[in-house]
Amino acid sequence: MKTVPTGIENLDSSLMMGVPMGYTILLSGTPGSGIEVFAKQFASSYIPGEHSVYLTTNERTEDILNTMKNFKWKTDNISIINIGEAYYKRVLEKEIIISKYREEGIPAEEILKPHKFKLEKEFEIITLVKYALSTVKSPYRMVLDSLDFLFSQTDHSEALSTVRTIKMHTQYTQGVALLTQVSSLYPSMVQNAIEEIVDIILTMENVRAPMGFDRIFTIKKFRNYPDKVGVFKYNLTETGITISKIVH
Repeated sequence: MKTVPTGIENLDSSLMMGVPMGYTILLSGTPGSGIEVFAKQFASSYIPGEHSVYLTTNERTEDILNTMKNFKWKTDNISIINIGEAYYKRVLEKEIIISKYREEGIPAEEILKPHKFKLEKEFEIITLVKYALSTVKSPYRMVLDSLDFLFSQTDHSEALSTVRTIKMHTQYTQGVALLTQVSSLYPSMVQNAIEEIVDIILTMENVRAPMGFDRIFTIKKFRNYPDKVGVFKYNLTETGITISKIVH
């Protein structure tokens, strides 16, 4: 079975010397746990000949690249698709301008004249995600940071269908996909459905301890290899996230 590295040596050795090609990973974490750092580290760990696509919903492109460069990670073969920026320009920026005009007493019919601009009726995040899938060449790794925006902007059944599409496309094109989410945001039925679809589930959590916080990293699921499930401690160093000893 061919695998690709995650960028975290001890995690790779705890899996199958990397992630099997064709697998989809769910990375779930509490706010402040560092899931966005893991996502960038994973995206930067491509091997020669592998394409890397990073879909972001909540950061500027330059901030993503600067973070990667600060950790001295590779960026030369990464394509960044900024869904959050597109949403701002197509929807939020226009809503802000309309609010300004309304406060200044300009009628709505004047604001929305064709020669000014029209307000987008719907932001097609699902179309953007599927388009990214259709254009990336195999072998590839794709990161979607994060699922939270997808589920907030679309019906849950449509969002779940998109997750399944990503999983199936990744499986049949022999890529690797990483999807991030903030834990505890989803109804239990939706969360269970997501976890059933994906092949690997990783979690990151800051847990209060007597001397501060412990950073706990869990391999919660590994399809067909339940013996790979385990609990670890993790840390953030100048080279990125590292995983150390197992918590017994």
